[in-house]
Amino acid sequence: MGFLTVRDEDPQPGRRAVLTRALGLTAAAGLGAAAAIGAAAGPAAATAKTASTRASQADWRFCTKCYGLFFRGYPTDGACPAGGGHDAAGYNFNVPHDVPETPTAQHNWRFCTKCYGMFFWGYPDNGRCPAGNAHAAAGYDFVLPHDIAATSKSQRNWRFCPKCYGLYFYGYPTNGRCPAGNAHGMAGYDFVLPFL
Repeated sequence: MGFLTVRDEDPQPGRRAVLTRALGLTAAAGLGAAAAIGAAAGPAAATAKTASTRASQADWRFCTKCYGLFFRGYPTDGACPAGGGHDAAGYNFNVPHDVPETPTAQHNWRFCTKCYGMFFWGYPDNGRCPAGNAHAAAGYDFVLPHDIAATSKSQRNWRFCPKCYGLYFYGYPTNGRCPAGNAHGMAGYDFVLPFL
């Protein structure tokens, strides 16, 4: 490691140069110490740290009227295909986002700015939104676990509707209300959503 030296063409280094260099040395020392601790703790500790820092978003809820998954983090509750806003019940789902897709986790699930529902954004069109026309994608790229065993902190039976492209709960005798008409259809994976 070097230290700041006075050069003939720059007899007094500026304050910014001194602070930048000092902060750089402090950060490098901290990173080296963290790496040494991580190496001493072994790969299990590194894996646990990685898992605990994965990005996720809470406030995703089940709607009792349409059976869809919607975001309840705003003052209003979006647009429900059964009329009015969504009605929340049950678990507070904490959905992973912006992590790599795997054989048991599918990406391209997005928040719709019009209905506040979660829909699949992997086709040329964007399905059918209860607020009119197609869904409008915004925000995170959600990555939904599927076809894995449910735990005490996750719920299975969440399915893709091929009519509206929304995610809905398939655990009741009926399939809720689809914005494309009648009940939701069912296709694809059995999604398993984590909750708080």
